[in-house]
Parts: sequence; structure tokens; C-alpha cells
Amino acid sequence: MIRLSYIILPIVIFLVASVPFMLNLQFERMKEVNGMTSSPRQQDREIAPSNVNINESEGAVPAPSSSTKESVDNSSRQFRDNGNEEDDGIPRYAKEGVDPIYIDLFKKAKSRSESDYEHSHRKGTRGIIIGPTEGDFERYTYKALQNAKRIRRVLAPKSEDRKLKLALMSSPEHINLLNSCGSSQQITRTEKNGEIAGIVLKAACMLYANGTLFDDVIPMNEAPSLYDDHTNLEQGTSGYWLRALNGYRLAPYKHSLFLDSDAYPCPRVEALFHLTHHGLRKYEKYWQLPSTRPADFAIGIEQYPESVPLSLNHWVPGDATILTDFNTFSERNTGAVLWSFERRVAHTFAHFIPLVSEHIYKNVATTKIKVTNDQTPLRVATYLFRRLEPDFVEHQIPMHASCRTYPGADYAGTDGFMNGMYPVQQDGKHCSECSCTPCLINHCTDLHFVTVKGYKGWELDIPANVSLSKY
Repeated sequence: MIRLSYIILPIVIFLVASVPFMLNLQFERMKEVNGMTSSPRQQDREIAPSNVNINESEGAVPAPSSSTKESVDNSSRQFRDNGNEEDDGIPRYAKEGVDPIYIDLFKKAKSRSESDYEHSHRKGTRGIIIGPTEGDFERYTYKALQNAKRIRRVLAPKSEDRKLKLALMSSPEHINLLNSCGSSQQITRTEKNGEIAGIVLKAACMLYANGTLFDDVIPMNEAPSLYDDHTNLEQGTSGYWLRALNGYRLAPYKHSLFLDSDAYPCPRVEALFHLTHHGLRKYEKYWQLPSTRPADFAIGIEQYPESVPLSLNHWVPGDATILTDFNTFSERNTGAVLWSFERRVAHTFAHFIPLVSEHIYKNVATTKIKVTNDQTPLRVATYLFRRLEPDFVEHQIPMHASCRTYPGADYAGTDGFMNGMYPVQQDGKHCSECSCTPCLINHCTDLHFVTVKGYKGWELDIPANVSLSKY
């Protein structure tokens, strides 16, 4: 019996001692089955891209195998992180197919934005800017003065709406002309020569009221018309469009709504500012949007959303086989543009637009394929900026809020008589009053003017007891 114990005891000791070894061997076999050839932490280090920072105390990063590199490359489109960004902060995938000139312009815009953002947009929280205007004084600047008078009257005087400031952006020539109101200079001229009739200037001076109509008057920057041979001059000179596109970065307010001189608002127009400023609780139930984040930039779609651009591939900002979504990227309606400069990214975009625009006028357009207006370069700039700056937030102003249409016209893109912008009333006529339209802005040229309680808004004979701020 004792001899038997001498035999059994060593066997038991051997079996007990071999258990850890057997368990470890089984674990290694399991790892081989599941493709794990090392510990998870070591494996993470092996597949980490070379530009990911690893704590130095953990040792040098071993060079990944060719199969690992291929795996990382194949998954890079699906999983993006800072390791896939280059020194310029632009994700690598965003630059694929983009002409390098636009990458350089993007970097230049960021540099300019860094240098002047802290001193920009500091004259108020919210405001409306009418313009930019230049050229035909009666057609643009005089109309802007009329619109400004209407805006003053439709804003409720005893509510937060009255905190909205009002600015005019115009050419130095037109501003000097308005500032000369009441002087002895000769003002009676003929429009035939591109000058101004005295009766128009007199009416303009009454509206301008020695500058008290506006909180701020902003002169447009100078920009010579160097590319008119690349421009459809029926719509304006290259210099004008470049000055206009440069105007956004001069916006005086943190939240700035730019309106064309003939884009006439209705009461409640201030509801638009909730798109960029969610602190306006009064209008928190007004909108449905694809993102819960406040917009850096809000704009409507141009009235010809399904039109095919002329020379389809000519404006593609790079390789058309990669930037396949560009040709279906809609033009925006520049008649009503809302900005939030709470974040510097919007200010960078405001710098990027004129840089891209000048490049297009100078180097992309030709004497045969011309730029028609500001919407072509803005389309290119918006498409690129959304791609290169993924954190940028654009909201679309619904077409029934910012109504850009030629209702009832054969050449209309979207027809406001058909789609509910101006519904038929009991008298059989289409709505032409703010009280029966959902439109906060009416940009219909002179085809269909929308009044407020029967008034355009700038008449001198509006009774004092008539408030245009409520329906």
C-alpha cells in the first residue's frame, strides 16, 4: 500500500502542475482559431496607423504587415478618425477628386478667418442687411430704402423683434449720394445716361431720413470688373458680383439676414432667426429640420431646382468621375441668406466664397461659357465647403418661407400659384396679403406684390393707428 502511494503521488503532483500549461496551450489554440496571434493591446498597436500617437512608455510601434495595411486601407472610408486627417485638418477622403487649387483657397480662407474673426460681426446680435446695391439707383438702392421702411413697420415695436437691427450695404457712390441729401449740389439728372432723376432722389432722401432709417450703413469693397468677357453682362458685371459675394464677410451682426432689395418680408420674418439661434423660444415649434444643431448658414433653393446647368461638367471643381454628386447639387437662392457667425467656421466660409468666385470668373469661365450671376460660384463654394469642412451646418430655408417665384409666368421655375405659396381666396383670386400666405419673404419681382393690410409698407399716408406688425 505504501509502495502504491509512492507511485500515485508523483502522478497527482505532475497532473496538478501541468494544468496551467494545458490551459495556456488551449487558450493559444483558441486564439489561432479566432485569428488572434497576440494580445489585444499588442494587436491594436500593430494595426495602428503610423501617424497615431502611442504612449512612448509602451515601446516602439512595430511596422504593420502588408495584409494589415490593406485591411486598414479598406476600412478607412468607413471609420474616420483624427488619424486619417492630414496636417491641414482636412479629412483625406474629403480631398479625393478635388482640384488642388480649391484646397489652397480653403487654407487661405482659414488663415484670413483666423486673423480677423475676433473683430468681425460685433455690432449687434441679430439684424437684417438689405443689399448689396449699386448701379441703377432707382432699381436697386431706392427700392432697398422702400423695403427698409416696410421692415421697420412690420417689426413689432414692443417685443424682442424690435431688437433686430437694420443695415444697408451699398456702393460708396450711392452712400455718398444719400449722405448729400439736403445739400445744394445739383441733383436733377436724366436716367438715360445712367444718372438719377431729381424726383427719385428727393423721395429717397425722405425715406433715408438723414440716415436714421438704418442702424448701420456699410460701403461695399472695391473690386474692378476684370473678367467681363467671362460674364453674362445682362445680369451684371463681374466686378459687381464679386463685390456682392465679398459682402457676406462684412456682415455687422452675429446673426445676419441678407435680403435683396426686392425681397419683401411679412410680419413674423424674425422667425427665420430661430434657424441659427435656438434661444428664440417663441419660434421653437416653427420649423422641422434635418439637424437639431443651429445652422451656420441657412438659405433656400433656387426656383429652378430641376434645371440642368449649362455645360454640365464645366463647373465641376475637380475630377467628375469622383465628384459624381456635384451635377445634382442644387443652386441656392441668394435673395435671402441667413448667417450665424457664432462659430468661426461660418466666417471662414464667408472668406472662401469670394476666393472661389474670383477663381471661377478668372480661370474657369471662358468667353464661350460665361458666368451668369452670383449663384454659379456660390454653388461651387457651398459644395466644396460642405465637403472640406464636415462640421459646417447648412439648413435649407423652406420654399414656403422664403418664396422665390414668378407666379403665373410661363418661365417660372416653381410657380407660387400652384404650390400653395399664394392660395386662391374666396374671391377666386390668389392671395396677395401677408395674412393669407405662409411666406415670410416674398421675392416675386413685380409680378405679384404682397401687401400688409393693403399697404406696401412705405406709404406716407398710413394712419398712425394702423399697425402693420400684426395681422
